[in-house]
Amino acid sequence: MNTRIQKIVDAVKKNGYDGIVISKGSDIKYLTSFTGEYGVAVLLLTEQKNYFVTDGRFEFQAAQETEGFEVVVYGEGLNYFSQTGKLAAEAGVKQCAICGADLTFDDYQDLVSQAPDTKFVSEGSYVEPLRAIKTPEEIETIEQACRISERSFYALLDVIKPGVTEIDIANELEYQFRSRGGSGFCFETIVASGPDNGANCHATASDRKIQLGDFVTIDFGTYYHGYCSDITRTVAVGKAKNPELYKMFDVVRKAKDAGQNSLKPGMVMGELRDIIVKVVEDAGYHIPHGPGHNFGLDIHEQPYICTGSKVTLQPGMVHTIEPGIYIPGIGGVRQEDDFLITEDGYRRITNITDALITL
Repeated sequence: MNTRIQKIVDAVKKNGYDGIVISKGSDIKYLTSFTGEYGVAVLLLTEQKNYFVTDGRFEFQAAQETEGFEVVVYGEGLNYFSQTGKLAAEAGVKQCAICGADLTFDDYQDLVSQAPDTKFVSEGSYVEPLRAIKTPEEIETIEQACRISERSFYALLDVIKPGVTEIDIANELEYQFRSRGGSGFCFETIVASGPDNGANCHATASDRKIQLGDFVTIDFGTYYHGYCSDITRTVAVGKAKNPELYKMFDVVRKAKDAGQNSLKPGMVMGELRDIIVKVVEDAGYHIPHGPGHNFGLDIHEQPYICTGSKVTLQPGMVHTIEPGIYIPGIGGVRQEDDFLITEDGYRRITNITDALITL
């Protein structure tokens, strides 16, 4: 049994359960190394045996890629969850934790329908605390994803000019990712330009054409071997139409610097949030979103930099810092970088210039 699985089984047993169901795709990938698509497998872990429930399309792949699991293809009239419930009943599981934030009510009904004598209890994620601390191999993979994203961004700069649409920019960036070994977008690329779409912090790339004097915010990242990168840069296309944008950029940069300079093991997430936000609010602005988050197999992972959080940074965590300011009728600015928490502080793992890039 691999060490990750053993830690989960031990923790589950300590809390009085003799089994656990895990359905989140990225958790399954983390625990088993299965590279198939998400949503096509469910795990049942018990003290005696571990089961990998899937369908016929992935039986051979699961057998190849996983170790220490009995691969079970769900039977006629069953599905991923009803088959899992049937296995739990056959294994004599009486108290079973459910670790599945993506589990629907119908999934739950299917699960319990085959195991009437098993008590299923929704639990917090047993996997999240393990995933929060990256191994050296995971860190190396994330850093490579960041390198691909950085080089793709610099290649993209030649494309950003008046007359090009936001969608054109997003499409070019995906091409650049793939040409350098990335696996496309690990989230929908944000390209937000001008006084209106630029003021939407999670804008959808549109057919709006870039104009001279625009600020353009690009939030982007690619997968590399399943792991994410996450970078944002705001660039100017010529001299800004509204000089307020320069002030906003300066404030955002100072806020990111304040957060970056505070990174260290033991730093409390809520306190880090306050440090970043204070710079912005002292300048008369506000940030309408969280100023950072952990990431890895998923683009957003715990812990988050958020109000009141008592969670502390630990060596091996990979975190973003991403303050932003958005004003309708003027536009928006966001800058984001990725950081590895080390034993004695931090190491920045994205290295695009912090200065305003003017095209």
